[in-house]
This record gives sequence, structure tokens and C-alpha cells, in this order.
Amino acid sequence: MIKFLAKNSDVIEKTLIIILVTLFTAFFIFALFNQAPHDNELQALALTSLDKTGVTNIVTAVLLNYRAYDTFIEFAVFLVVAIAVLPYILDTPVLTFTLQEESQVLLIAKVFIPLTIIMAGYLLWIGSTQPGGAFQASALLAGCIVLLSLANVQVIDFTKLRYRLLMSLGLIAFIAVILLLYLQSHAFLTFPVELAGASILVIEFFATFAIALILFLCFESINKGHA
Repeated sequence: MIKFLAKNSDVIEKTLIIILVTLFTAFFIFALFNQAPHDNELQALALTSLDKTGVTNIVTAVLLNYRAYDTFIEFAVFLVVAIAVLPYILDTPVLTFTLQEESQVLLIAKVFIPLTIIMAGYLLWIGSTQPGGAFQASALLAGCIVLLSLANVQVIDFTKLRYRLLMSLGLIAFIAVILLLYLQSHAFLTFPVELAGASILVIEFFATFAIALILFLCFESINKGHA
């Protein structure tokens, strides 16, 4: 029996995985089709209380007011990812390729990066009223840094303490805002109406730079062969 299991371990492992995935899928489909009809009560409640969130964009209101605790945890997860990836960046030499001084990548970077930075700032600013915000702006900024990296222009040195602190600023700013608002309202993770808009903008401003650096850090880990 033991020899049979050892000889067919791969087949047994794949069979068990298929069985578990099939059971999970069947359970998921069963649960999906046996849910009670959705009455959109939460959607109506969210829209009714939108004027108390400090923003008029429902997505921003949900992310940074209604479920601010979840977003706070997401910022912490971003920082944990950075901490996990950072040792590979510090201990492994960069895998680079040589480009000419006026390469096509560098020319593209010179043209598009200024425009992309302006677009990132615009998306960050309008996030309170229209689709946009910190995540979209940070993705654009990270793309700028990646483009510079592909052109062999080093603008970020993760061995420097200031860049590590910058990656922490999103979470630090969130904690600072939470503490200041707690001293003012004596309620945890509650944004007073008169301060909600400014508080959300401060959090999104610092989060934009922190998330952009973390995204670039993940790209660098792939560039160094640790994908």
C-alpha cells in the first residue's frame, strides 16, 4: 500500500485537488443561486448619507468613509508587501541592459512622463467628486518610474531611508488622521462632516506616493529575477 501511494503520489495529489476544486465550485454555485433577493437597501442608505461623507463620489465615500477600516487594513497590507519584497532588492544586483543615450525608451519617457504626472495629480484631485483617487494616481506615477527604470535612469534607491519612509507614509498619514479626529470627536474612525473632505484628501495624497513606490518595488523584484 505504501509503495502504491509513493509510486502514484502525483496522480493522487492531482485527483485530490480536482475533487476539492469541484466541491468548492459546486458549493459556491449552490450558495449563489440560493441567496435571498437583493433589495439594494445598503445602496439606498449609502446614497442617502452621501452628503455626510465629505465627498460626492460614492466610490471614494465607500472606500475612505463607510468602510475606512477595510481601507486602513489594505494600506497595512501594502506595507507588509513592501517589507517582504525589500530584502530581495537590497541583496541582489540589478539585471540591467545597456541603452544608448537617446534611446527610444528615453525619448518616450521625456514626452509622456510630464503629461502622466499632470494626469496623476488631476485624478487625485477629482477623486472626491468623480472617478479617480489615490489608487489610479499611484498607478500612473508607478508607470512613470518604471519607464525611467527601463531607460536606465535610476531615480529611486531603496537603500535610502527616505524612500522606505515614503512607502510607509500612506499608513502613517491614515493613523495620524485617525488619532487627530479621535481627539476631536472621541469616536474611532469617524469623520466629522466638516473635516471629512480634507481628511480624505490628506490620506489620499500621501497614499498616492506610498502605493506608487510599492508598485515600483514589486516591478524591481521581478526585474531582479524574483517573480
